[in-house]
Amino acid sequence: MTGTANTFERGRHRMTIGFAGLPRSRTGWMAALTLMLALAPGLAPAVVAQEAKALSNPQASLAERYPALRALVIARGACIAFEYYRKDITAETQSPVQSVTKSVLSILIGIAIDEGYLRLDTKLFEIFPEAFDENTDSLARDITVADVLTKTEGFAEASPGDFKVSGAAPRTEAWRWMINRKVAYKRGTHFRYDGIGSDLLAVVLSKAIKQDAGDFAKRKLFDPLGIANYTWYADSEGYLHGEAGLHLTARDMAKIGILYLGHGRWGDTQVVSAEYVRDSTARHNDGGPPLGSGYGYQWWISKNGNVFFASGKYSQFISVTPKSGLVLAFAADSIPGGAGGLVRNAALPIADELPDPAPCVTQLGQDSHVK
Repeated sequence: MTGTANTFERGRHRMTIGFAGLPRSRTGWMAALTLMLALAPGLAPAVVAQEAKALSNPQASLAERYPALRALVIARGACIAFEYYRKDITAETQSPVQSVTKSVLSILIGIAIDEGYLRLDTKLFEIFPEAFDENTDSLARDITVADVLTKTEGFAEASPGDFKVSGAAPRTEAWRWMINRKVAYKRGTHFRYDGIGSDLLAVVLSKAIKQDAGDFAKRKLFDPLGIANYTWYADSEGYLHGEAGLHLTARDMAKIGILYLGHGRWGDTQVVSAEYVRDSTARHNDGGPPLGSGYGYQWWISKNGNVFFASGKYSQFISVTPKSGLVLAFAADSIPGGAGGLVRNAALPIADELPDPAPCVTQLGQDSHVK
């Protein structure tokens, strides 16, 4: 089978996301090693032996090869089949998930839409008309919630720091500053990975639901999933940090993926509508930097559409492969080669060698209750 760029393939698992990939046989990783020897006679047997040894003792191999990896969870359906934790990390250790925060925020927006607080076509002007004055670009009035979710708001980037809430933003009512930026592109037409847009989206959520967004997140999302050990930072006015402010355990990261694998359903509760899950993980544009993959509602989409994923700086990652029911979640302190290298060279080979069905380390998604 021919491998293509951005394709990860191991046995029954095939992923295409925004990273370079290598061809592998569909008959299992060990068979692939044999095939490598046959197709590449010059390949040192020691290399193949190293790969085989890695799969025979994946815990030790991960510790040796990926010292920056904090935790890795592999799930099939609601069954966590494999877990790895670095010696200084436990199943209860929170990790900063960086831009994975954006994808979790998207879920909250979906819940708010389901409950009638928002619409995808709600305009920013409808949310906070007081922010629009003679200094506001006239094109900003028509920007919608959908535009912000898909990062096609059209705001100009004047300098690298402009797309991060930094010292340039006022300490109060930062959302006014977020809106009063020049609009360079017609809304919905130009993708730009605008971090400020995610912080603005968090403000939109708070103003739409007219309640504390942190409490909303707890009651509507985290409590149903049994997520109690988390931290989500907010600004001085109580608005959640939408770009990167959430800390989760690796197991709870996997729960987010499992929720979306189950079309928004957790146990007996529809936490977020299946329609929103489908729309949020569909390709709405071709995306662009930093990953070069398609983009949905703050979720990245693989080039072949078979995988959707949340990705954060320093190799924070949640991926869902609906066809095989595979969920990967990991946190790290920055892995050389990025998240893609870990998926390709470690996570998928481990997943492929697990028995089918694999015994569960723990079963998730059986009980739920929305308060």
